[in-house]
Amino acid sequence: MYWYLSRARSGSRSAATRCFRRCCVLLLVVCCFPAREAASAHSQPPAELSETTEYRVLSQNWWPRKGTASSGAYAGASACRQCHADEASTQPRTPMANASYHSAVSNWGAKLSAATGSSGPYFYRVVPHAHEANLIVSSGNQSITADITWTFGAGVRGQTFILENNGTTYDSQVSSFPGLHDGMAITPGHPPAKAGDLHKALGARLDPQMAARCFGCHTTNSTMNDQFDPQQAIPGIQCESCHGPGLAHVVAANMNLVEDAKALIFSPHSLSPVESVDFCGACHMTPADVAESDFFGPNNVRFQPYRLEKSRCWGVRGDERLVCSACHNPHQPVAHEARFYDQRCLGCHRSSDAQAQNQGASAPGICPKATANCTTCHMPKYDVPEMHAKFTDHFIRIVRPGEAYPAR
Repeated sequence: MYWYLSRARSGSRSAATRCFRRCCVLLLVVCCFPAREAASAHSQPPAELSETTEYRVLSQNWWPRKGTASSGAYAGASACRQCHADEASTQPRTPMANASYHSAVSNWGAKLSAATGSSGPYFYRVVPHAHEANLIVSSGNQSITADITWTFGAGVRGQTFILENNGTTYDSQVSSFPGLHDGMAITPGHPPAKAGDLHKALGARLDPQMAARCFGCHTTNSTMNDQFDPQQAIPGIQCESCHGPGLAHVVAANMNLVEDAKALIFSPHSLSPVESVDFCGACHMTPADVAESDFFGPNNVRFQPYRLEKSRCWGVRGDERLVCSACHNPHQPVAHEARFYDQRCLGCHRSSDAQAQNQGASAPGICPKATANCTTCHMPKYDVPEMHAKFTDHFIRIVRPGEAYPAR
């Protein structure tokens, strides 16, 4: 700050004004961000191997699920819309933006109003009210009721309920699945509830640490100042979940301090390929997360970052043309048509001898089968029984007829 003031004294009035504005921005940054933050990811050397999400959260200045910034450092999505209207117009329609609903504003509608299901000796049903909903668990002539405080999931493949009962938070024993015509079945990863304990039949108790992890991937601002508080959480993944606290950035932008504004917001485009995939893996499981959890089996098709890095074209240090955002714009709804991805595939793979001459000798060979709908062959879909749905395998490869799912 002293450097800025010295420049102001020796320069013109306009220079003094600019320096004063920079001082204001610096003061805002000092007040809003914890002093103990690690060096910015921009200054870190490119990672060569995947890291666990817990390591990334601790070592990076900003990362998804990081909750060290103060509440005063956030600007809110409405402030982002002022300059980023295009992104703001489409992002609310993405699955990430709809990753959670508070029961008071949830779109319960007809599909969940009659949702029922069973697990072992227990019967479950959702009972929606004007501004809330309950999950009732019954067995014989006994029953227990819990408030549905949150619904996690966009509803594309399933939705899980966060419950409250007598001050205890539960991850619901059952979830709603479109594959069951929005009926309910046991939540993936939950063991069957034994007879005789209605409280355990509600689901798994969530301690604050586990709850913070769940909310960190489904809501915005649930943890600030290292304190988890679901009451302040904003439904869905909004701008600052990925780009970090933005108030200082907004203030600098409003002062027309363009370069300062760029430096005061996190841009995932600055990441190396491995870091970029790990960034998305903070919620979708990095390869290191999968290895640490020993999560090897058919169900890991759901962990797209891990599967992507198994691809032959990934390489030792990664290929910037193969990161998640190369095919999926996080500000736009996910495309489901196979032909949408053809241009991404053919950006690296030549489709003809003429194109090969333009791309050079390093271009991969021509596919002998087809030059369209590439993903239907090279990224097959696999059924995940516990999710009652199919998932696209992001392990890009030549799939042999009758080949078993390559879990590792």
